[in-house]
Amino acid sequence: MNSEFRMLGDEYGRLVVVSTVSTAIIVAASCLSRKRPILINGVFAVVLALAISTFSSLEKKSIIETFELLFQMVIGPGNSWNRVYMVAFWLANVGVSVIFCVYVTSIGRSSTVHRKFFHLTVSLIYISGILLDPLFSWLCAWLWLCIFILIELLRYLNVPPWGPILNEHLLIFKDAQDSEFLLTPIYLLIGIFLPLMLSSGVGDPKFTPTLSLFAGVAAVGVGDSMAAIVGSKWGKTKWTGNQKSLEGTMAMIFSMLSFLLIANTFIHDSSSVISIIAASLIASLLEAFVTSMDNIVLPFVTYLIL
Repeated sequence: MNSEFRMLGDEYGRLVVVSTVSTAIIVAASCLSRKRPILINGVFAVVLALAISTFSSLEKKSIIETFELLFQMVIGPGNSWNRVYMVAFWLANVGVSVIFCVYVTSIGRSSTVHRKFFHLTVSLIYISGILLDPLFSWLCAWLWLCIFILIELLRYLNVPPWGPILNEHLLIFKDAQDSEFLLTPIYLLIGIFLPLMLSSGVGDPKFTPTLSLFAGVAAVGVGDSMAAIVGSKWGKTKWTGNQKSLEGTMAMIFSMLSFLLIANTFIHDSSSVISIIAASLIASLLEAFVTSMDNIVLPFVTYLIL
């Protein structure tokens, strides 16, 4: 069983390397072809074909066998029903997010509450993945990151027919931290999954979650969301030099502290209460003054403290 698990981890690792390198090639080639965006569709097709061929070669399988392997990676070893249920739950969250995106587009405006909705769905996906299948979640984290980068590339370069559709449904969620690039969704994904990406033991069959793996959910999914919602609705006392409020910071401290203390009771290798308090206070104060990339900075600092 252990050798099968490690073999599966090796396959996942090779797929991540191929996907990451292919994404980098697509980004570089597309930027060179940006004056003729229609050609970028061809770039995608060619690089995708090369990626499948390369992965097939690494796995010493035919193309057909490679697609069968990818399918087995999704449904899990032994056709595990737990994996099927988990993936179905993930797809349900993705579907709800897409429907919500269409709804917000239809009303023509987005608020802080609207934007923080995606923090909830990503957090639910992450928590279920950590508890049920951390290795597969690690794989999906890297693959989703590649997909998010490619979606933003298609949107930014306005590649037909995808660009206009993506701009219609995504630009409405643009916030103050975004420029011409919509990086907030990418930062959110990295922030939530960062602890898992940094974990070195996820490939061990005896791997058990630690509280530090929930740093992204605590800091971004719970704390930052509560700070933004409470601050935008009831924040009256502003911090000197910015628009963040004391009320929002207090809401982040309380919500983050509550989440970590509750989660700590279910963790086999629990963290100390002092480290939980320190992580909540420091992350909340950082949120009040960090003006960019806070979705990455806050989880990273929380992860280090826990």
